[in-house]
Amino acid sequence: MSFSRFDHIFFTRVFFLLGLLSPVISFADTEEDGRYWLSIYTQGKLPADNFYWSMDTHPRWREEGKEFDQLILRPAVFYRFNPKSSVWLGYDTVINHPAGQSDFRENRLWEQFQYQFDEVADITFTSRTRFEQRRREDFQDVGHRLRQMVRATTPSTLHPQMQWVVYDELFINFNQTEWGVRRGIDQNRLFLGINWKFSDFSNVDVGYLNQFINTRTVDRENHVLMTTFRFNF
Repeated sequence: MSFSRFDHIFFTRVFFLLGLLSPVISFADTEEDGRYWLSIYTQGKLPADNFYWSMDTHPRWREEGKEFDQLILRPAVFYRFNPKSSVWLGYDTVINHPAGQSDFRENRLWEQFQYQFDEVADITFTSRTRFEQRRREDFQDVGHRLRQMVRATTPSTLHPQMQWVVYDELFINFNQTEWGVRRGIDQNRLFLGINWKFSDFSNVDVGYLNQFINTRTVDRENHVLMTTFRFNF
């Protein structure tokens, strides 16, 4: 297959997926920023059958990568029913460094179900459904949020270790809080990039992520260069 033929097929699939996955959101009156996010995922087996541990680290920068914005530490355990489905329990520590404001911390307890569907036309779909209970320091109320992500991958003819990746994740708040959360759509993240497989135990995603944040005043659209490393032990 020539590159031009592959390019046509891949981008036809991508635009079809974007039409299925992307919510209809108005981008009027938005502020934009360029950002850089680094994610490091590590996983390993626990002594009990079918139980695993997971640890994520997510440092993030804003203002075209010039200012440190946020650090997320995310330990979790999960039970794998089979190679395609699993349930998770995790806890986030989110350390925020907002511009012109005092630093603050948010803590999240979360539950998750993940499922990988059978391949369709060389495309593999994975669904991740996460429920979060969010607490911000110095406040008593709890914010409840749903995060629904669908990720699709398809092989590349450019190299056997390379895959094309697209995913969309929609965030929906179930309630309002004293610390600024409001009910309804919170944000949406749309990613397009590649996955490179180093070995059976490690791989990396590199690409562009568009983050839309729905706020009380002026909405935000962040253009993110994102790199995600994964290691299995």
